[in-house]
Amino acid sequence: MGFPERHSDQHRPAGAGATRPARPEDRYGTKPGPRPGGSHEPLFEPAPVRRSNLDPVGLPTSPLAPPAPAPAPPAAAPVDAPAAAPAVRPAARSDLTTLLGRTVLEARVQQICREYGLIPRSGEAVGSGLSRSYLSRDAGVELAADAHGMVTTVFLHFHGDDGFAPFQGEIPGGAGSDPRRSSLWATLGRPGEQGDPYRDRYLGDYGPWDRWVLAGFALHAQYGVDGERLERITLTRPDRRPRAA
Repeated sequence: MGFPERHSDQHRPAGAGATRPARPEDRYGTKPGPRPGGSHEPLFEPAPVRRSNLDPVGLPTSPLAPPAPAPAPPAAAPVDAPAAAPAVRPAARSDLTTLLGRTVLEARVQQICREYGLIPRSGEAVGSGLSRSYLSRDAGVELAADAHGMVTTVFLHFHGDDGFAPFQGEIPGGAGSDPRRSSLWATLGRPGEQGDPYRDRYLGDYGPWDRWVLAGFALHAQYGVDGERLERITLTRPDRRPRAA
């Protein structure tokens, strides 16, 4: 009772038009859950593995692009080299022509001697006694005096002659500081007297010389054998000739 069609199917002989299900699940379809027999197969088919987009199916693999180069560091700003320091010129010193005609005992003369480091040739300090010669090899300066201590001649040595350092500073009379004959001519003009080169039987060869009479003193310039390089300047009073050129 209840489902006559089902009963009729159950009592219908085999092979009479319908196939009788062998198992209940075949009759009503597969149900979810573990299958008879204890199978551990998954209920659903596993999802296919997705491939990376970097390697699509059916397309050739392209090589990876090289990494972008690192940015170059900013160029350093050029640094200016420090400017060269100007040449230091010796400080202005007292005019040596003011010594001419004055005695070494005067305070002003002794002050100038200390300024240039002048000492008697014998090595005694200025003021300890009279001397006929005072010198400073480091300054390139030499004085000559008479028996009474009066200064008669001032020598300025250039180019290290006779063991003196080259004189540094302005040449008296506004002659500048360039120890060359052409420079003296440019600043002092044509000399009043000139001399040709000559040979001393004991001291050797000498170049030409020039002499200017300036305000209050005379300037005698002795040159080398090349006729241009200044070797020594001799300063005297206008009425006196240089003791030795």
